[in-house]
Amino acid sequence: MSPNIDKHLQSILVNDDFINYILNPNLILNEMWENHFNIHPEDISFVNDARHILHGESDPTELSAEEAFSLEKSIFEKCSLTFN
Repeated sequence: MSPNIDKHLQSILVNDDFINYILNPNLILNEMWENHFNIHPEDISFVNDARHILHGESDPTELSAEEAFSLEKSIFEKCSLTFN
């Protein structure tokens, strides 16, 4: 994964609105993100990767153990969940 893609993916994964859009969707978030994707269709591939990660369907081997831990911790903190 290129550094630019990696940074973009990470920024999406710690975005509260995006996390809620994926895990707790509602009409407002759906409309907001659909509008975003209409304006920025280049983000769709990042979003699909992020969706798989948030649903636990991704192979984390692309990230180092430290990167995966840091990203997981950030996601848990943004979701106000307990991190073990």
